[in-house]
Amino acid sequence: MKKNFGFLFMILFVCEISFAQTRGIMNSSFEIPAFSIGTVEFLGAQNDPSPSIPGWYTTNGSYNGFQHPMELWSTGYSGVDAPLGLGNQYTEINCSENARIYQIVCLIQGEKIDWSFYHRGRAGTDVTEFNIYDLAGVNKIQVLETATSAQVWKTYSNSAIFNGPTGFYQVSFEVVSSSTDNPAVGNFLDGVNLTFHPLVEFLQPSYSGVEHVGNNLPKIRVKGTVPAGGMNLTFALNGGTSTPGLDYTLNTTLLIPEGEYSGSSAVSFTLPLTIYDEEIIEQDETVTVSLVSADAGGQLLDANCDGQTLLSATYKIVNDDVCITPYIVASSPMPFCNGDTVLLNVADVSNVEWSTGEKTLSIAVFEPGKYVVTSFDHNCNSKDSILVETKICDCNVVVPTAFSPNGDGMNDLFRPLNANKCKVEDMELNVFNRWGDLIYSSNDIHKPWDGTYKGEPVPVGVYLWTLAYKVQGENESQPLAGSMTGNVTLLR
Repeated sequence: MKKNFGFLFMILFVCEISFAQTRGIMNSSFEIPAFSIGTVEFLGAQNDPSPSIPGWYTTNGSYNGFQHPMELWSTGYSGVDAPLGLGNQYTEINCSENARIYQIVCLIQGEKIDWSFYHRGRAGTDVTEFNIYDLAGVNKIQVLETATSAQVWKTYSNSAIFNGPTGFYQVSFEVVSSSTDNPAVGNFLDGVNLTFHPLVEFLQPSYSGVEHVGNNLPKIRVKGTVPAGGMNLTFALNGGTSTPGLDYTLNTTLLIPEGEYSGSSAVSFTLPLTIYDEEIIEQDETVTVSLVSADAGGQLLDANCDGQTLLSATYKIVNDDVCITPYIVASSPMPFCNGDTVLLNVADVSNVEWSTGEKTLSIAVFEPGKYVVTSFDHNCNSKDSILVETKICDCNVVVPTAFSPNGDGMNDLFRPLNANKCKVEDMELNVFNRWGDLIYSSNDIHKPWDGTYKGEPVPVGVYLWTLAYKVQGENESQPLAGSMTGNVTLLR
């Protein structure tokens, strides 16, 4: 009797925040941090020792107490309002000099980029160039558009093919001139939107899983904006030693839902491959699948900015028509920090029971000790065990980059991690939508965000957050205090 053990699932991982995952413009309308209507503020960019404007860097030198300041205006100051529908704040690129402001973005050679932004002269006609510099900010790689605007907001939008080599770049707005020739006056900017046609590839070139579980199936990486209606991927068989219909079936299409995708493994998709347990003792077999097309503007290109484009993957079906010994994998190296939680995951089996009495493939462990798992697959009684040990660690504050409040009990809540073992003296977590509206605020680490606003679920997408904290770790003589900014992807 043939048993179907295909699994279609998406695994979420918590990864460190870095510009390596950036594929869009953060804080596009300069609404964070918010300040009073009708005023102007000088604030630190991301390359300033005291950064407070998420996403943005500047070449502007020392001014007004900052090493790298940016100048933000709010509606009504000096009689200038922000563009309609774009919030209350905007920036003046000419802070104290003819500066260049930029964000760091991964760009892929040959990809199409769409953009739009609002530009306005302050005292007359000002000129700003929208361009791309290398990561060091030394060489100009490509000019995308030149904005020439008088004292009224003007919208600019266009698209282009990036012609530089794959890598990280400074996507920037650079002052060309201002009407007064005063380097501290000119070039208002707001509503910067950068849209990337989605890039698609496999996460890695090879995978393997045991036959009767059909686990560890190939994953597809998506990076960029998938439009309304979604994006259809098409696959084709490209070799292997296994037999279609006997060992597996492949659904040759997969719909990627509408949304913004960072390209990390946190938002990868599982290849629609179903593995059969045909209960025949035989050699391990393989199947190779290729990505052949993507509609809705999708591009089969390097989606990880590592210089490689992985358009095929080989899956090895490990024959297991004998007793298989389960294998425990811990989510953290041993010993792990006292007060933390470690996940124990068992691989290569499906029907298990732990020494705790739990019967799931993954359990959360809070206390040290020996943990045993027993597999009953194929009427066997195979065991594996692991010794869990703890150690005292200093306090650490880490913020996840993705969560999925869908009620499945996994990654349903958003909050700082690893601070629960510390004495929290002061903490404030704020979450903003793409327009800069505050939709969540808490100073209690035990009251995380559940993905709702005023009791209603918020849409899938990317949300900005700010975190201010002061925590006391194991070493009471060294309190940890500071602030962080970043973005989190909400999935369902």
